[in-house]
Formats: sequence, structure tokens, C-alpha cells
Amino acid sequence: MSSTEGRKRLEPRMSRGSWRFQAWAAGAMMVLSALLALLKLVPNDGWDPVSFWLYTALFIITVIQLLRLLRVRRNDAPLWDEEEARRADWDRRGRSL
Repeated sequence: MSSTEGRKRLEPRMSRGSWRFQAWAAGAMMVLSALLALLKLVPNDGWDPVSFWLYTALFIITVIQLLRLLRVRRNDAPLWDEEEARRADWDRRGRSL
């Protein structure tokens, strides 16, 4: 019997591949929003506080999204490993026929 039986996923439809895509997208968005916020600190034509706070809010939201993805990874990793082992066993049985 599997050790993860009965556990529920945080995101039932999230696979390992979709998690990787979302993590890369959140990381890129975090870097871009941080750069945009830092560029608004340098006064070219005057300081624009509205844009600075919007980019800072975008950065904070992206960090929260990345933390949520890390939580999903921690909770779903055993389930992903179990699915991969089940697929590998299925492939091994099919090839032995």
C-alpha cells in the first residue's frame, strides 16, 4: 500500500511540468518587477511614486505566488513521485509482454 494514499493535493490538476512552468514564470516576473521598481527610484524627469508603488505591489504579489508554489511542491512531491513510479511500472510490464 502506498504511503501517500489518502493525502489530498493542494492543486489537484497541477503536474510537475506545469509547476516548473509556473515557477519559471513567477521568477521572471519577480525579477522584472524588481528592476522596474528600482528604476523608478532613479529620478529622470522627477520621481513617480504611483508607478513605484504599483511595481512594488506587483513584486510582493509575485513573491507570494512563488511562496505558494513552493508550498505546493513540498506537499505534492511525494504524489508526483508515486505517479512516476506507477507509470514506470506500467511501462516495464508492457515491455515485458
